[in-house]
Amino acid sequence: MKSIIEFKKGEQVDLGSYIGKKIESNMNVSPIQAIDKIKWDFKDSQTQYLTHKYHSYPARFIPQIPRAFIQLFTKEGDTILDPFCGCGTTLVESTLLKRHSIGNDFNPLATLLSNVKTTSLSDQQLIKIDSLINSIEARIKKNNLKESDLPELPSRNISELFSKEMLKELQVIKNIVKTVEAEDKNLYNYLLVALSATIRAIIESENGGNILGIFERKLNQMNNLMREYRETAHKTNIKLINGDARKLNISSESVDLIVTSPPYVNALDYYRVHMYNMLWLGMDYNEFKINEIGGHSHFLANRFRLLAEYLGDMLRAMIEMNRVLKDGKYCAIVVGNSSIDYEMIESYKHFISMAKYIGFEHIKTIFRNINKSSKYFVNGKIDDEYIIVLKKIKNSECLASDEDFVAKIVLKEMQNFRSKVEKNPGSSTRGKEVSDKRLKYNLVKIDEAIEKINKDIKIKGN
Repeated sequence: MKSIIEFKKGEQVDLGSYIGKKIESNMNVSPIQAIDKIKWDFKDSQTQYLTHKYHSYPARFIPQIPRAFIQLFTKEGDTILDPFCGCGTTLVESTLLKRHSIGNDFNPLATLLSNVKTTSLSDQQLIKIDSLINSIEARIKKNNLKESDLPELPSRNISELFSKEMLKELQVIKNIVKTVEAEDKNLYNYLLVALSATIRAIIESENGGNILGIFERKLNQMNNLMREYRETAHKTNIKLINGDARKLNISSESVDLIVTSPPYVNALDYYRVHMYNMLWLGMDYNEFKINEIGGHSHFLANRFRLLAEYLGDMLRAMIEMNRVLKDGKYCAIVVGNSSIDYEMIESYKHFISMAKYIGFEHIKTIFRNINKSSKYFVNGKIDDEYIIVLKKIKNSECLASDEDFVAKIVLKEMQNFRSKVEKNPGSSTRGKEVSDKRLKYNLVKIDEAIEKINKDIKIKGN
């Protein structure tokens, strides 16, 4: 790949519409200049294709974002990292563009999805699925499972969607799928994703009639997408880590580009969204709950303590990003605003502020509108997001494990946040009438959060 990309003079480019096409031009621009020429909303681009369509996933970013940065800032054979890889969007795009990739996520379901979406299966493997479906159908007709064979569901309203007959069908599917594990691990993982997607479909539609039919239709869709993916994907090295972004198991200065979208503070609990999928797949969602960054279930009595914890976690993650990134290379972080107790949390501003202490230079901030009709987001409340582009100019002088340093930086951020709230309380009321007394009480809670920073920024649970 050349170090420049060509655009027509004065043109804004929707890179999604140029995939696989030559860009004719009479003007050469650098990758940084090209950022301003891309229409980052990607309003008319197809955002779900190939293996991206395997499984729904909340708050995932569209593939055009990592694709654009990969095309602009790397060449074939380079290594791309996503330390919060989610369902593997960055990894799929890297493979399609002949780049090696590393994906990290604490959520075991996320790393399973990423693995399956980037692993090609042969026609011989896919043919085996027909006989498995027949075995499942025959076993369901026998209906000889006992209630003691069924999993105990969490005490939640969603559990009421699953009748005993539905649970038996799901258990039969799981038992037959399990028989494949020893013989063909890749096919086994593929079937697990289809089972997980079936469970998501039941929850999202609140309809569990003909579970085997849902499972079979999902597999047929995945099989067709897999065949298309095989024709397009390239043989690259893909490393997946079910691990902590605050202490990456990756060699220092080994990565050519980072593109990631970390969790948004107080936006949602991924463990809740994935609880039933993880339960059926034998994954520990409680461990994930404890270690989830920005999780809505943390600090229920004082959400501003969650903000301090989140800033500490993200600072550690950014220090690790700096460590593994090669000198002079770029990092793109996609994040949206959220809110806590009627106060706007502009996470991107905190990230930019913290970056200067750990060896990054802030190059650019990109604002983009979200097409909520095609993005799995949080109750439709987030309308836009920001992409901050950072360049590594030196190694961070402090380690992610340095609690004194982390506490010091988080204190600065929280003090600045307090000043903002004091000057402009209620920055995120969204039209609700909130009393002055209620808003002033936020300052009391922020002060408490500041007092407990040293305790709250410690890494918990692992």
